[in-house]
Amino acid sequence: MLKVLLEMLVAIAAIAMYLLPAILADRTKRRSVLLLALFNLLFGWTVVGWFAALYWAFHPDSARRLGRVAKKNRQAAARHTVDAIVSRAQARGARRAGIEFVHGGVRGGSE
Repeated sequence: MLKVLLEMLVAIAAIAMYLLPAILADRTKRRSVLLLALFNLLFGWTVVGWFAALYWAFHPDSARRLGRVAKKNRQAAARHTVDAIVSRAQARGARRAGIEFVHGGVRGGSE
């Protein structure tokens, strides 16, 4: 009975050690925990795969990098909104002037 219990404890410790990178990534609330856990499960049996997963778990998401990505997304959305507003205003102004408006330019209208 004691031998079975000891073997179960060793098996649990081995599984915990094998999944250590995924556990650490979950504890540190990484954004890519699922991807890291899958990588750990599939390639952790290789020594290189396990160390790569461990490095990935400890390597933090750069706050500066995440900030840059968020800023670029906001700028792209703002640029798209401004372009749509300008295009509508140009089309409305061209219609009032009696000129046919084509996105990106003006085509000769009724004279």
